[in-house]
Amino acid sequence: MRGNSTIGVIASLTASVLFGGISLLAGMLTGLTAEQVTAWRVVWVVLVVALAFTLTRTWDEVGVILRRLAARPALIAVLLGCAGMMALQLWVFMWGPMHGHALDVSLGYFLMPLVVVGIGRLVFHDELDGWQIAAIVLATVGVIADVIATRSLAWPTALVGLGYPAYFAVRRWFRLDGIAVFWLEVLLLLPAGAALVAQRPVLAVLAAVGTPEWWAFVGLGVLSGVAMLSYILASGRLTLTLFGLLSYLEPVLVLLAALVLGERPAPTQLLVFAPIVVALALLAVSGVRTHRRLATVHVPAADEVPGMQPVTAPIMVVDPRPRTGAITLSEPGRARSGADGGLAAAER
Repeated sequence: MRGNSTIGVIASLTASVLFGGISLLAGMLTGLTAEQVTAWRVVWVVLVVALAFTLTRTWDEVGVILRRLAARPALIAVLLGCAGMMALQLWVFMWGPMHGHALDVSLGYFLMPLVVVGIGRLVFHDELDGWQIAAIVLATVGVIADVIATRSLAWPTALVGLGYPAYFAVRRWFRLDGIAVFWLEVLLLLPAGAALVAQRPVLAVLAAVGTPEWWAFVGLGVLSGVAMLSYILASGRLTLTLFGLLSYLEPVLVLLAALVLGERPAPTQLLVFAPIVVALALLAVSGVRTHRRLATVHVPAADEVPGMQPVTAPIMVVDPRPRTGAITLSEPGRARSGADGGLAAAER
C-alpha cells in the first residue's frame, strides 16, 4: 500500500530538512535578486533529476509521459499550468527569506499540510478521523483570527498554503504524477532560468570561489535539486492525507530558519501560529494512532479458524503493492492509489 511506503516517508522527511537549510542559505545571498536565485535552483533541479534518471536508467519514464502528452494534447496545457504554479512556489520560497518575509512563508508551510488533508478528503475522498477533523477546524480558526486581526492574509502565506495543495491536487486529478512529470515542468522553466543565471551579478558570485556567498550559492543549488527530488518522490509515493501528515516538520524548520535570520513574529501572527501548531500536533497524534493500529492488526493463522487445517505446503509470499503504480480513477474525483512514484524500477 502506497501510504505505508518506507521510501515515501524517508523522502518526505529528507525534503523537509533540506528545505529548512535552503531557506537559511537564501537569506545570506544579499547581492542577488529572488528571481536570479530561483533561476539557479531551476538549473540545479533539472541537472540533479536528469542525473538521477541516468543513474537509475529510467529515462523511459519521461518517454511514457511524452507519448501520453502526444496522444492527449489537452494535457500539455495542464503541464504548462503546473509548471507556472511550480515557478511561483520556487520563487516565493526564495523571495521570503531574502526580503524579511520568511515568517509569512513559513506560516504558509504550516497551513499547507492541513489544506492538503482537507483536499484529500473533499476531492479524493480520503477517510479522516476525529483528530484530523479537529486539526482542520483549529487551522480554520487560526486563519480567521489572523484575517480579523490584520484584515488580510499575507499573500506569501496564501500563495504557499493554498497554492501548493492546488498544485498537487491538479497533478493527481489528471494523473500527471511522478518525478518525470515534475522534471518536464521544471525543464519548461529552464530557458528563462538560464537567461537569468547568465546575468552579471550571478556570474560575479560564481567567480568569487571560496567566499561565504559562493558556498551559500552553490550549496543552495545542490540542496535544491536533492530536496525537490525527495519532495516530489514523497508526493507520488504517499496518499495526500499521509503526505500532509508527514509535511508538518518542514514548516517548523522554515520557521527556525526565519528566527535565525533575525525575524520575529508580531503579536497578530501569534494568533494564527498558535492554533495551527496545535492542529499540526493533532495531525501527528492521528498519524501515530494510525501507525499503531496498523501495526497491531492480527491475521489469524489457519489453526485459529474453526474448521480450517494448517497448510504444510510451501507458501509463496507476494509483494502486495501494485507494480503499475498508477492512480486509477473509478469515477471523476475518486482516486485509489497505487505505489507510484519516480525513479525505482517498480515505480510508475
